[in-house]
Amino acid sequence: MKSSIGYLIKKLASSRFHRGLAVATMVAGCSLNSYAQTEYANGQTSSTTTGELLFVTAPGTITGAANATGAPDNNYATLTSSGIVVTAVKVTGTATLNLTMPNPIPANKRAYVKIELPTVDGISINLGELVNLLGLLTSNTINVTTDAGTPQSTLVKDGANNVYIAVTSSAAFSTISIKLDLGNYGGALPIALGSLNLKVDGVISYQNATFTPCEQISYGFSGLNPQATGIVGLALTPTLQNPERAVDGVISLANFALLQNGAVSAITSVSETFYLAKESAANNELTAIVSRPPALANVAVLDNISFQAYLGPTPVGAPRSLTSLLSLDLLGLFNADALTPVRFTPGGAFDRVVVTSTTGLNINLFTGLRIHELASRPPVSFAGGTVSAGRVGDALSSNLFGAQSGGSGSFSIQCGLPTDYTYALYQVSAPGGRTLAGTLPNTVTLNPNGTFSGTPTPGQNGTYNFDVQATNQFGQTGVTSFTLVIENALPVTLISFKAQSEGQTASLSWATSEETNSDRFDIERSQNGKNWVKIGSLASHKESNVNQYYSFTDASPLRGDNYYRLKMVDLDETFAYSRIENLNFNGVALVYPNPVSASQNLTFNVGDWSKVSQVKVVNVAGKVVFEASNALLSGISARNLVAGAYVVQVTHTDGTVSTQRFVRQ
Repeated sequence: MKSSIGYLIKKLASSRFHRGLAVATMVAGCSLNSYAQTEYANGQTSSTTTGELLFVTAPGTITGAANATGAPDNNYATLTSSGIVVTAVKVTGTATLNLTMPNPIPANKRAYVKIELPTVDGISINLGELVNLLGLLTSNTINVTTDAGTPQSTLVKDGANNVYIAVTSSAAFSTISIKLDLGNYGGALPIALGSLNLKVDGVISYQNATFTPCEQISYGFSGLNPQATGIVGLALTPTLQNPERAVDGVISLANFALLQNGAVSAITSVSETFYLAKESAANNELTAIVSRPPALANVAVLDNISFQAYLGPTPVGAPRSLTSLLSLDLLGLFNADALTPVRFTPGGAFDRVVVTSTTGLNINLFTGLRIHELASRPPVSFAGGTVSAGRVGDALSSNLFGAQSGGSGSFSIQCGLPTDYTYALYQVSAPGGRTLAGTLPNTVTLNPNGTFSGTPTPGQNGTYNFDVQATNQFGQTGVTSFTLVIENALPVTLISFKAQSEGQTASLSWATSEETNSDRFDIERSQNGKNWVKIGSLASHKESNVNQYYSFTDASPLRGDNYYRLKMVDLDETFAYSRIENLNFNGVALVYPNPVSASQNLTFNVGDWSKVSQVKVVNVAGKVVFEASNALLSGISARNLVAGAYVVQVTHTDGTVSTQRFVRQ
């Protein structure tokens, strides 16, 4: 009778064999929203083989194969390869999972197979050591192939610390095959019976996705293979630490990926590859935020750290040394162990970036770099306009973000929020450009947060045009123009303005503390806050330096909303407006007085007559006794109405009808 290898593993584990432990687990789940605008495998097939040796079987198994189709959701297909191990695996069972995409992946472009780190049972493979983990791919223990071309695969992480196999091929491909075969592992293993397990969540491709320029920034991967040469023993010299932190969007001094050669006297090189979800736009910048590792004592070695962009296998532009990217100011930040932004435009579309650190013979100086964030970013798009006006003698409360053009908001900036940028006046020095940073009064300051401060003084009224440069934390900049109007000082200093309803009338009151060359106050009313009508005027005190008090009554407010403002007019007819006060008279009678006598006119309270199409007066018998389609500004005479009850009907241009009962005495 044949025995299962799984049974023998359990039986022998307590004596001469031991179980290996899973060395890593997924620390962050994947939601469907994480994979917006992507494609996933929509088909799968699978196969297994079983090895036999004497009376022992070594099966390969696959469970939940269909779980690997569709968007990754932490429901896995599990591949298991088991074997009989004597120094090397002699008899094994294999498991193969074939995942098919809805559209071909172009040549030299990548698809990403989301996995959990492999686990082992019954054998000693320390998958916590990077050399062993990468060895599973290089030895074809995890063998990834495509249905066309020559495939290549490597392990990567996303910013949530999820692990993927990045797969590419020299030709367009539609199917990725993942074969698990413990028999291909070539490491020195003790005599054992064991199994290797791999969980597969699905395949993700961004190649046919359409991203906005800003959307693509957050989709990136960091390679796990440091491509080290000249360094013996990766476990003794951890050349790459926490690579996922360079693409996780968390920018702080404590959060970084570390690439390092260490302090060695040999010629060494270590490289870290960062992958974009898909190729960038041709004008995108490569941006990174870096800092100095404490062990890096000599900044002369920064010449040995470089950035190189690639599109597929082809370099894009020349490699750029870190020294060439650090201006004098940035070098000061770097030496102070601060977050330091560096950026450059490779000069064409790119889909991956390689950061390389090298050392020379007998140098014996630590070389390395902390990378806090690395991404491809579009140039800053920045639009301005006219900011809210200021006034001589009043502290400015304007900001850039409320800028308007043509009566609507015109401020915009991407990528990110307006508060992600700092703002400063910009001097245009190009031929034909302004030679100053625009013009602002010397009493006015543009603050880094985009607000203005200061108080314009007499003589500084006028229109000011100026250029502003916005800078984000990645060192990217954008420049655009703004306009600020400084108005003359008010002819009066208004210390209060109030509107209150008193029955069916509106009572307005205001006070001034100073009046200079002041002529009058025009009282204006509006029903919509846009179209204003003068309803009265009061003379001012011309010159005064003591508190003066004024009042005005609107005896016939409009039905509904009533907006009031003061137009404060100077002797030379220059003027300024007060703030707006609002009262609502929803309960205002449609007609008055009520009752009405024969000697009186029946007055209509309809506000805007242009919105009235017809007026009717109907008696108790239902007969129309009066009808008009014109504005009845002076009302109608009650003399021609016999004593009794009536209903007035006002039809509006929008089809609504207002009615009210009244009595003719």
